[in-house]
This record gives sequence, C-alpha cells and structure tokens, in this order.
Amino acid sequence: MIKRTNHLRLKGLKVYSVSLGCTKNRVDTEEVLGYLAGRGAVLTDDYSSADLAFVNTCGFIEEAQQEAINTILELGSKKVDGKPILVVAGCLVEVYGSTILARIEEVDGAIGVHSYKRLDNLFKLLFAGIKTVLKDKPSAEYISLAPRILTTPAHSVNVKIAEGCSNRCSYCLIPSIRGDYRGRDEKSILDEISILVSGGASEIVLIAQDTTAYGSEWGDGKSLSKLIRKIMQLPEKFWLRIMYTYPSRIDDDLIDLIASESRICNYLDIPIQHTDDLILKMMGRHYNNTYLKSLIDKLRVTVPGIALRTTLMVGFPGETRSRFQGMLDFIESRPFEKMGAFVYSRQDGTTAVDQIRKVPRRIAERRRAELMIKQQEIALRLNRDMVGKNLIVLVDKAIDSKENWYVGRSEHQAPDVDGVVYMHSDKPLKAGGWVRAKISAVSPYNLLALKVTPLDELPV
Repeated sequence: MIKRTNHLRLKGLKVYSVSLGCTKNRVDTEEVLGYLAGRGAVLTDDYSSADLAFVNTCGFIEEAQQEAINTILELGSKKVDGKPILVVAGCLVEVYGSTILARIEEVDGAIGVHSYKRLDNLFKLLFAGIKTVLKDKPSAEYISLAPRILTTPAHSVNVKIAEGCSNRCSYCLIPSIRGDYRGRDEKSILDEISILVSGGASEIVLIAQDTTAYGSEWGDGKSLSKLIRKIMQLPEKFWLRIMYTYPSRIDDDLIDLIASESRICNYLDIPIQHTDDLILKMMGRHYNNTYLKSLIDKLRVTVPGIALRTTLMVGFPGETRSRFQGMLDFIESRPFEKMGAFVYSRQDGTTAVDQIRKVPRRIAERRRAELMIKQQEIALRLNRDMVGKNLIVLVDKAIDSKENWYVGRSEHQAPDVDGVVYMHSDKPLKAGGWVRAKISAVSPYNLLALKVTPLDELPV
C-alpha cells in the first residue's frame, strides 16, 4: 500500500471519470478516485463543470481500443477553453501512450497502469501546462492506492486479489501490459472485505486476470481455496462469487469447497476460449478438449445446480469450419448457462500475429453470430427449467417503485455480464436485501418473478 503524503493538495478540484473495459480496470479507477478525493478533490458526473477528466482505457482487443479512442475524441471535442484537463490512463496508454498524446491534441496527459503511484508528479506537470506521458515498469509486488471510492452499488463489490498474468496466451497483450502475476497480500484482502461487508456489501466478487493462480508465485502453500476458507470465516452473511478462473487450475479442493460452502455462489466463470485441441495449443492454453469435458462433468456431479459461464473466441488463425463446428457441438453436449463470445483481434506484440491461415473478419463475425444464436437456444432451454422454482435473489434496484417493480440477481447471475430477475413485490424492497422469488417466466437471459417473499437475511 502506498503511504499518503501532503505533497499535493487538490482541494475543490472537480474530477469527472470514465472507466472502460473490465472490472479490474474499474477497481483501478476507484482507487485513483479515492486517492484524489483524499487530497481534497471533489467527484462530479457533470463533464461541463469538471476541472479534470480521467479516462481509464482498455487495450485488450481492437473493439475495446476503438471504444477508448472514440470516448477520448468525444470528450476532447467538448472541452471549452482547454477545460477540463483531459487525462488518459490505463491499458491503452501502455500500448499507445505517446501516440495518443501526439495525435489527439485535446489530451493533456497520459499515465500507464504501473504509474498511479506517481499521480502527484503527473498533476504537478499538468498544472504547470506541461503535457506528459508517465509509463513505468511493472512492480515486483502488488501495489494498491486504496482506499477506493466505489462507482458501483455498495451492496455488490468487486475485490481484486491479484494483478498481472503469467499464462502467456499467444493472442493476449495482458502480460506485456500488466506484467507478470503477483498476488495481493492476504491480510489486505480480508481487511477490505471486512470493511465492505460491514458497510453493507451483500455480495463480494473475487476478480483477477486469473483468480485460480492466486498464491502460485509465492510457493509457500497459499492458494485460492485457502484464501476463500479464510474469507468464509468472516461472520457476516454475504455471497462470494468467483470470476476469471483458468480451467487447468480448477482443482478438486476448489470444487469441493464450492459444493460444501453455502455462501459461495453455485456459479463459476471459466473462460475456455476454444474447444479444439489444435487451436487451444496454438493459443497457448494448457488443456485440451478431453480435459474440458471431464472438468465440466466433474463440476456438474460435485456441485449439483451449478451455473457455468464461459467466454469463447472465434476466428483465431487456423480455425476451419470443421473446428468451429466442433465448438458448436461441444456447447451442445456440455452446455453453459452463460456465455460470451468475441472475434480474434490481431495485436502487435503477441505471438499469434505470426500464425498463418488467417480467418477473414467477415467469416469470423458470421461465426460469432452463429455461436451466439446457438447459445440463446441453449440458455432458453436451461432457463425453462427454472419456471416454478423458488430462488434466493439479491435485490439490485427498483425500476418502478410506485408499481413495486424491482430487478435483482440469483446466485447464477453475475453483475453486468449475465441476465437479471425482474420482480414484482407486494412490499417495498431494499437494494442489497434478499428475497425468495418464484420464477414465473423466462427468456434466454432474464427471469421473471411475480411472487416474492422478503427475507431478513441470507439463508445459509
């Protein structure tokens, strides 16, 4: 943790922020906002009144990079007399920081993901009218600017347990952007969760580039399962959700833990990326089709009723129609309740750029559409099994408080990426509270409950 100093005061400075990309990025943004607020800055959602605009970018794939550039250009076009100061941060800066500053004149400064500890230096230069880019090498240890200012509802909070990645997938820039994997100190994780649940968090979502790699770099017996057991010793009643698990690191210990602990959501996010052995090998993934089938079967047997989410990539070099068809056949035989898909994006600096047998973009896009249509059919079929069942649902918010309509999520639905439960209640419901909801109707992504019973606490 970085020690706060009084070297720079920002009293009254109005800060507007945008966070793009993944939940890990959002946590970074929240820490930066906490850091600035600790120096006297005031947060605002009104861009026109802001003194400083902070845009945290994603650089993972081409679409994310383009979204970031479009956001920067849009905000830059709204500046009046050089105000607000426009700062670009995050992953895209690690890839194109100097280019952004040189080509987009409205940008005043840029800072990479490893340089947030030098925010004071950045602002001193900006306030002196000096445009600059700060990019440092990754730290050997996990560094945090905590405490954060949450930009999501306080009842459902992401907790980052590690930074960086050492998997070296052939298509991925994350290791070169974020550095090698480095876990966060166990005590700081437990302390943060204690503070969050004491402050009203009903759901804690564990995130990292690879949560299952937790402890792997220390070699002293630490593991994700051991960390979770310590989290489960906390007395408060809350859901724990596990995201971003790497298939070959999901061991029996973790599976048994999910099965035995009622406060861990019966849900696991497993980005498998593909199902074809040759493609997986070319991607640098450390498992094959047979292993994936065995893992899914084991999870279904050991954790009855578990919901599985995955992410698949289409259009990777060498993906023929038959290899893509194999992926369609796989998700039919081993269906996932939740799935996202994206098109391979060529990124300079990755080894996949040297692969031959490129897949034309138009074909990759068609395959993605076909895959998602298949998934919609699967998801609807699986959701129909929910009709008539009573589910424990976490209330997220009211969507029509006068008519008592609310939206929430069951343990099978992660925030932001999955569907929701639409609910009608005879009694007012509170965000962060729990209800027992009887499912009346479904769609491929969402559920409807017309009969709900408020609960005093999470049943365990």
